Amino acid sequence: DDFVAQLSVEDMACLVRGEGMSSPRVTDSTASAFGGLSDSLFKFGIPVGCCADGPSGLRMKDDTVQLPIGTLLACTWNTELIKELYTFEGKELVNHKVDTLLGPGVNIHRSPLNGRNFEYYSEDPFLAGKMAVACTGGIKAGGSWGTIKHFALNSQEASRFKIDAVASERAIREIYLKPFEMAVKAGTIKTLMTAYNPVNGHWSASNYDLCTTILRGEWGFDGMVMTDWWARMNDVVKGGEESAQFTRDMIRSQNDAYMIVNNNGAEVNSHGDNTVKSVEEGRLTIGELQRASKNILNFLINATVIERELVDTDVPKDCPVDPDATPKYKEFTINGNDKVEFDSEKYATMIVEESGTYTLIVNMCFDSHNLYQATLKMNTDKGNVLTLQTAGTDGYWVTQKVCKLNLEKGVYNIELEDVQAGIKVAWMQFKK
Repeated sequence: DDFVAQLSVEDMACLVRGEGMSSPRVTDSTASAFGGLSDSLFKFGIPVGCCADGPSGLRMKDDTVQLPIGTLLACTWNTELIKELYTFEGKELVNHKVDTLLGPGVNIHRSPLNGRNFEYYSEDPFLAGKMAVACTGGIKAGGSWGTIKHFALNSQEASRFKIDAVASERAIREIYLKPFEMAVKAGTIKTLMTAYNPVNGHWSASNYDLCTTILRGEWGFDGMVMTDWWARMNDVVKGGEESAQFTRDMIRSQNDAYMIVNNNGAEVNSHGDNTVKSVEEGRLTIGELQRASKNILNFLINATVIERELVDTDVPKDCPVDPDATPKYKEFTINGNDKVEFDSEKYATMIVEESGTYTLIVNMCFDSHNLYQATLKMNTDKGNVLTLQTAGTDGYWVTQKVCKLNLEKGVYNIELEDVQAGIKVAWMQFKK
């Protein structure tokens, strides 16, 4: 409590955002980074945790061991074998500096047409629960953690982002929640992922009945809850319209972490969520935000990241000036907190009045789905300075912290070069 009391509202708003995918702050080609994602949080000594996808082992570009799929494992009916297998998986996670595997998935085989049935265990909730306990127990024995998902009633892939799962309370409790309940009560998990879909009109990522009344109140779960990637939430009380920006309702429901914003976007609120604004308006209490922060920090304390050396990955890059350069384009003066604006040609001249280390923040748009990637090079008279990569922003303009640059006094003619076309840049801010 004393430690969390030191954190500002902005610090905690950053803490409840994860970044990804393939964050440069953690193991390459993994799903998310979370925790100490800002300069301020890093100064408090908060490490950056790492999530990685499954489901058939650890999904990374490096060599990892492929494991049998969930349905095949459940066919063994052998919990001792599954636990032993996933103990080795836990050790592999530790070896690759991954703090939690995003699995197992324990959703029910409600329909044989579900596109992810291969990943899930069974149509039998008791069997699915026994397999989940064996799997997560093995990962825990191997030194890491499993994130059980998707909570709850995520029973189809078609329209999974929006399909409303309508069910009776008895069916929900006896069928769809039972595997989660068994894993929580066995004490083998510290992280849980909510689903994309609404349940009886309330979106899972901001569903108070699921995340507070049942999960924490009835079952006693004291770990960290995260959303699925790019999930949406609606009003925790009234329901209604949903949005990825409604993190206020996520936090109020006791879902702790939003997954994900773009890399280096957590500190600058790149997706424009309403956490800080809601505190200012009195619609989210500091206590509720502190509660979410504590859940995230408690997980990090119990993860292997706490044993690793705290490394600052935000090392300034040198950006030498050409002493013979003269202005070629529209001129912008930089002296501590100024912006360079770009036209459709992506050219501008920056005049730096004082040498020093500046944080580069970019306002940009990539009108594509968030699973697509685009790449842009920033060149000056002395050559390439950096490469900017982003996922699709679905047409929204987002603000992203890129890196720190050591700038020299003088003239920089900036040219933005498309590598994988698609990124539009409105401005770059150089903040000292």
